[in-house]
Amino acid sequence: MSTKVNFQSVLRWSDEQCREYLEKMRWPDGPHCPNCNTNHPYIITRKSETKNKVKNIYRCRECKKQYTATIGTIFEASHIPLSTWFAAIYLMCASKKGISAHQIHRQLDITYKSAWFMCHRIREAMRDKDTFSPLTGTVEADETYIGGKARGHWTLKERERDEIKMGLRQKHRHPRMDKAVVFGMLERGGRVKTKHIKEMNSATAKQVLSDNIDFEKSRLITDAHKGYNQIKNYLPHDVIKHEETYVRGDIHTQGIENYWSILKRGLYGVFHHVDAKYLSNYLNEFEYRFNHRKIPDEERFEALMCQTQGRLHWYCQSPQPENPHA
Repeated sequence: MSTKVNFQSVLRWSDEQCREYLEKMRWPDGPHCPNCNTNHPYIITRKSETKNKVKNIYRCRECKKQYTATIGTIFEASHIPLSTWFAAIYLMCASKKGISAHQIHRQLDITYKSAWFMCHRIREAMRDKDTFSPLTGTVEADETYIGGKARGHWTLKERERDEIKMGLRQKHRHPRMDKAVVFGMLERGGRVKTKHIKEMNSATAKQVLSDNIDFEKSRLITDAHKGYNQIKNYLPHDVIKHEETYVRGDIHTQGIENYWSILKRGLYGVFHHVDAKYLSNYLNEFEYRFNHRKIPDEERFEALMCQTQGRLHWYCQSPQPENPHA
């Protein structure tokens, strides 16, 4: 089976072909036990048909535990066919602004609840695994605000303003106070990293920048937000004042602004509403597609299939038993 595939070929694969492909991506040197990392397992072949469609099960020679290619991955303990999983992954990798769970539910003929959980498991696989590789070179940083507008803030009548002054009416919050704050850093010509933060201030900006940028090998460009006032003490820092101009030579934040436009068009135009507690998961998805934007869809799909290890547990309310036949 060819390692580079297109969407039509994925749709034609059987579950057994999908499992073979997953094994090649996860274990290029042969099966390894997820528990003790021992290779050369026993192979147990089912001779009769059962509810479990997996024909071959591996049994470790050391710890004696049974396992398959889906153990310890986003596919573990899922009753959805692998062929459906692969189709959903390909759609999420190929859609520049994302694809909603409702669209997955309609196109792949599964329930909306299943589609919703699938999408979040896939976003978990899209999480940046290269967390120890900081951004270098010219880095643009900016913050943006995600969420709906606070109604009635700019339409107060004169009588209502007088009531606020007299303390008879509660003062309206600024529209940005009700929005989620996302801090982003873009390496020019390279990767982007984003983080959902509580509020934008000097302490938060320094902490996020130090976690994601190599101060000794970087030059930072930001707008004139007061949260960046102290960062010049740690690395070279250029400021572009947007009230005066948007570009001054090579000093601009157009790259990260372009990324914000892609993110917001996806969140507002495709997903319509994203709860703040799930926002980080959606940021993983948009980061993954942007950081792999220079390769075709089939290579982006292949790259994601190589990092499907790890399970999503935040929705599990009770301990999950080990399933050797997942």
